[in-house]
Order: sequence, then C-alpha cells, then structure tokens
Amino acid sequence: MVELLPLPASVLSELQRESKEETVILSTRMEGNSLSEAEARRAAYECPDDSGKDEQEVFNLMQALRQIETWEAKHAPITEERIQELHAIIRVIRGGRRPKRSEYRREQNQVGRRNQPGYYLPPEWQDVPQLMEDLVVWVNAPDQRDMVAPIKAGIFMYQFLTIHPYMDGNGRTARMLATYIMRQGGYGLKGLFVLERYYSRHLSTYYDRLQMGLHHNYYFGRNEADITAWLEFFLEGVAEVFQDAARIVRSKSEEYTSAEPELLRRLDPEQRAVFGFLALKQDFASTTELGRLLNLSDRTLRDRIRRWIADGLLVPRHEGSQRIRSITLAPKYQSLARMVQDDPARFRYLLVSFPDRRT
Repeated sequence: MVELLPLPASVLSELQRESKEETVILSTRMEGNSLSEAEARRAAYECPDDSGKDEQEVFNLMQALRQIETWEAKHAPITEERIQELHAIIRVIRGGRRPKRSEYRREQNQVGRRNQPGYYLPPEWQDVPQLMEDLVVWVNAPDQRDMVAPIKAGIFMYQFLTIHPYMDGNGRTARMLATYIMRQGGYGLKGLFVLERYYSRHLSTYYDRLQMGLHHNYYFGRNEADITAWLEFFLEGVAEVFQDAARIVRSKSEEYTSAEPELLRRLDPEQRAVFGFLALKQDFASTTELGRLLNLSDRTLRDRIRRWIADGLLVPRHEGSQRIRSITLAPKYQSLARMVQDDPARFRYLLVSFPDRRT
C-alpha cells in the first residue's frame, strides 16, 4: 500500500518530513531529552552556537537521518568508517571542533548503575575494535545476502548495543543503522516507518528484551547469547509500525483519489501502473516492458493481460495475432488517457514501478 497507492509528491513529502521529525523526537526522548515537542521540532532544523545539549542532540540526529538518505541514494555499504562518521554527526560536542569520525572508546563504560535493574558492563575497550570489525564483516558477508533485512537489522542492532563501542550515543547510532539496513534491503517504505514509535510505546519491554535476564557482564554469556526474544520484539515492532504507515497512506490516498474519475478509481494498483505508463509514457507497451514495470514473471503477466483484456482495460496492439506481444489501452480508457495528458502534473503520481525484492 505504501509503495503503490497514489499520493501526490507534495503529500508524500509532508509525510516524510513528519516521519523524520517523529523519529528524531522519540529517539532523543528515549535518551532523556527534555525538550517539548514544539521545541524539538524547531531544534531539528536550526541549532545556534549557544544552543543547549538537548537542542544539539535533536539537531544532530536530524543531520544523521539526512546522512543515511545520502548513503541510500548511493547504495553505500555499512563500513566501520561510515559508522564512525555517523556517530560523529550524532555526538553532542560542547565546544571545540567536531571530528569527521568518532574513534571507538578508550575506556570502560557501563549502562545504568551497579546492582540496579538494567545494569550492563560492556566488553573492555581493547576488544571493541575487533568486535566492530567482526560485526561489519558479518553484515556484508556474501552468505548473509539471503537474510531478509528486518532480521539482519535486528541482529545488527542488538550486537551493536551489546558491544557499546562509544561512551555516549550508542542507542541513537544503533537505531539509525538498523533503519539504514532496512532501507538497504528494500524495506524503506518511502521513509515513512518510525521504529522509535514502537520503542516509545513499549520502552520498558525494549530494555528488558535487550537484557533478556542475562548476566550483567558481557563476558559471562552475552557474547554468545540466544537473542530470539529480542528478535521477536524487534520484528513485532517492524510489523506494527509498517501497519501504522499503511493506515496513514491509505487514509491520505483516499482523501486524494476521491476526486479522481470513477473509471480510474476502479483500477487496482497494478492496473493503475499500467494505465499510467500507457497514458503518460507511451501509447503502447510490449509484454517485456510490462513485466519490468510490474516485476512479474512471464506466466503471471500473461494471466494478468488476459484478464485485463476481458475487463476492458487493454486490447492487443495487433488484433488477430496468435500471440500477444504488445498491448494498448481499450477505447474507453484512451479517452481517460487524453484527459490525463491534458493535466500531466496532476496525474504524475500514476507513474510507479513495482519494487524488486527477488534478491
């Protein structure tokens, strides 16, 4: 629904902006940020030199989101250098020059207070470089390419937080990297899912599942723990926030398409994609072109074309040929296409391609 329901560019852009703001606000609030929602929204876009820690924290995380968008556009793999670059953006610095990359910690750190719930003692700093190198090798390994992105993101996030490679900013960095792995794997939802929404709804469970009742010392079981409980929690969160995004997009799409011509509203997402292609791109299409557009196998595509011809959407370009190799719109839809062509900017949202997740 998110990828295929019609939305004008202006509405999609507004939803993406709101999602980024919500991600930043909720992620920093999880770390104790005390700004009000209105203050945080302002801080996300401007941060004067005399701003306080909370304002810097929000501003920096918005910059980090923009950075992973840049990486996504370049299909950039996760490397140690990029992790260090991302943390350098996220890190709050009070005075002095911001480094291009953050070096791993050079001392022992801890999560929480000793003898208190949630207390955790990460690996010693001397072991961090090797553990981070191993994590990056794992996430990029050829034998992990078939692992679906949500599971890979959940494993990576857990291990990053377990290693705790920095003195501060580990949670924000881990959540950004998990989001990036989702986007890398074709689960970007146009930037509309907000995993932090799920964590904020279930914050105590979030920390409990990270702990899983294990020994507080990394070297007493955490280094080889069964993380099924954490992955179940993570994947439940993915499902919940994806459903949130689908509901939002469906609602916005229904508002927008209520003004569409009745003939266009009847079409399902695949039919809309075919109609948009034939109305705004070219007058006819080969079956090969439609297969690429819809990401369908030849057999499935032939079944679809036969049904759409019977439904009156399409006609063979060359009547009487034994095999249909190209098609065009049926007469009643050609009339609709001419109306669309008279106002192409309004109907540009019809130009969509189906995602390819076969890899």
